[in-house]
Amino acid sequence: MSVARSLEEIASLVEGELLGRSEGEIHSVAGLREAAAGQLSFLSNAKYRKLLTQTGATAVLVSRDWSETVPNTTLIRVEDPDKAFAEITRLFVPPPVSYEPGIHPTAVIAESASLGQDVHVGPHVVIEEGAVIGDRCVLLAGVLISRGATLGKDALLHAGAILREHVVVGDRVILHNYCVIGSDGFGYTVNSDGSRTKVPQVGIVRVGDDVEIGAQVCVDRARFGETRIGHGVKIDNLVQIAHNVVIGDHAVLVSQVGISGSSVVEEKAILAGQVGVAGHLTIGTGAVVGAQGGVTKDVAPGEYVWGTPAATFKKYSKNLSNINRLSKLVERVAELEKHLKSAD
Repeated sequence: MSVARSLEEIASLVEGELLGRSEGEIHSVAGLREAAAGQLSFLSNAKYRKLLTQTGATAVLVSRDWSETVPNTTLIRVEDPDKAFAEITRLFVPPPVSYEPGIHPTAVIAESASLGQDVHVGPHVVIEEGAVIGDRCVLLAGVLISRGATLGKDALLHAGAILREHVVVGDRVILHNYCVIGSDGFGYTVNSDGSRTKVPQVGIVRVGDDVEIGAQVCVDRARFGETRIGHGVKIDNLVQIAHNVVIGDHAVLVSQVGISGSSVVEEKAILAGQVGVAGHLTIGTGAVVGAQGGVTKDVAPGEYVWGTPAATFKKYSKNLSNINRLSKLVERVAELEKHLKSAD
């Protein structure tokens, strides 16, 4: 059970300014809709401001320039409500589950596998020939470490995660449930009769340090060479990364992104939800592709693109505005045609 914190203590932690009563305590956090007495929430998007008058939260984080008061709710003015909320949330997160070193009796471990110190191996884990597991790794139920795979130190693999043959995964990596690192790339040759013959996928996947990969993500092994995931990359659930793709350091891939073979996503780029990237393209350093964007050509460093085919945000917004005017334009054209016919 977390310890309740006073409003003044909360405000001091994030260098905030109280607007309203200073008495009261916070024992947990919640969204504006769900929050009740004793809870803290935040407002970072103006479209939710009407919820301020409806929330049951004891306190709400708002931007520094906020001036209105809200009955029965204390506001805490900060530079960045989203960031401040994340910082405060840490006060109320339960301590992480601790896994004691040891090997469950149902685990199957090849004699040639190498395990570091203080490793936790859960029920029905399989570690195949020649696999290497670093110190203090935690492998939960049903994890598969295939032959020749290497896992760095302090990694956490949730139930059902799979490392396929000869992949290399760095230190402090988190793999969520049922993600597959090193499945075969999708490669076939087309025969004269239209049938397809599988092209051997003989490369590997190399994952850097401090990477987190969500549930049911597939990262395909390279046709030859490496599929690479850089240091600090964060990948959401249900993402598909094809063979020979390169993801630069600290890039972010949001849910249901699909990246075709041999494309490069450079460092600190962001691909929002359901973005699709065609093969052999480069998305530049720090670029952002908006949700459901379809990338069919290279994206310059720092550029923000959106839509299908993806265009600069300014251009896509203008095109979208024009599309929304089509019905009125059709009516005007009909009126003009009617006028011209009557003039004849």
